[in-house]
Amino acid sequence: MKKIIALLLGLILLLGCTAGGAEEAEKAEKKIYGSLRVNGDFTLKGIVPEGYEIIPFELSDDAYISRFINDDPARPQMILSVAFDETYGDVEKLNDLDDDALAILEKTFTETDPYADITYDETAFGTRLMVCRTTGEGYDRLDIFTIYRGYFVDFVMMPGAEAPEKKLTEEETALCNLILSELDFVSGIEEEEEDIAGKTYTASITGYDKTARTIDLTLFTVYTLTEWDVVSKDVGDTIHIGDEDVLIESLRYSGEDAVINEEYSLSRTPRGMYTARLLDSPVMKEVKSFTADVPDTVVFLEGVDRKTGEFLQDQLQLTPDDLFSALEAAEQGDIRFDSQNVTVTFDTDGKIDHLAREYTPWQ
Repeated sequence: MKKIIALLLGLILLLGCTAGGAEEAEKAEKKIYGSLRVNGDFTLKGIVPEGYEIIPFELSDDAYISRFINDDPARPQMILSVAFDETYGDVEKLNDLDDDALAILEKTFTETDPYADITYDETAFGTRLMVCRTTGEGYDRLDIFTIYRGYFVDFVMMPGAEAPEKKLTEEETALCNLILSELDFVSGIEEEEEDIAGKTYTASITGYDKTARTIDLTLFTVYTLTEWDVVSKDVGDTIHIGDEDVLIESLRYSGEDAVINEEYSLSRTPRGMYTARLLDSPVMKEVKSFTADVPDTVVFLEGVDRKTGEFLQDQLQLTPDDLFSALEAAEQGDIRFDSQNVTVTFDTDGKIDHLAREYTPWQ
């Protein structure tokens, strides 16, 4: 547990993550945070205030750490940590521990923060919470801890960089209890359904039906890694990038960006994730495969000269009929649509708005 607390302290100092108020959170639908596969398979679900993001720092079989992100610097910093501790593997809830066992846990907190004031609260469903609060001039830190089926659940909140007097409001502290009250360990592993509405993707067209006016689409996005995926690795370790398990033979940093084996470039985003490139090309991952309707309103933008295969400076604005003609021509040896050389944009209803065939050097 000390390792988890030390990591949380480091995150609080290093990362500018923020969150909203309890009233906003109460209205939000539960979303999938991540999954755990130790002591049973669980999907973590909880609330995210409207307009906020949850950005994972660590995702592993036995641990989950994430930051709540918002662009308002006046809002509090928040980090959620869930990690299995085999010493407490048979403990269902914090409620089950006697005073001596609680004293041991309290000491773990006071050793790292001797000024912490420890009290107890409970969630809306009766789960006991250990509340550690440290306040001082221009300083306020709230750390709420509980146990569920051997997992240590820790929620840390501190005022935002521009919070008045660097203090947490009553509404903000109530948000901690609310988020823990609404945190669910759902049996089994669930995947979040990708919401494609209003988004643009790199894609491949793998089939079509001219009569039904449909195309078979596979959508891709740039492969990302959590911060822990990157900073926890060293020479001799193996790192998973895209579909590959890469043995790290050399590792160098340029600021926060990393280069592995002089082939893979890992670039840190403003949100704290890392995107991957292999040599000069982004590493992509499949997001979703499905059959999509091609409405008559779709604009087909042709970016390739079909005679020479070269890049067109000005894309041709064509119709859905032209798209199906090009797909038929691809079956006869013309330039294909199945090498991640398509860009597709969906409208707010999740229907194809426009689709472009892009020039790629391997066509």
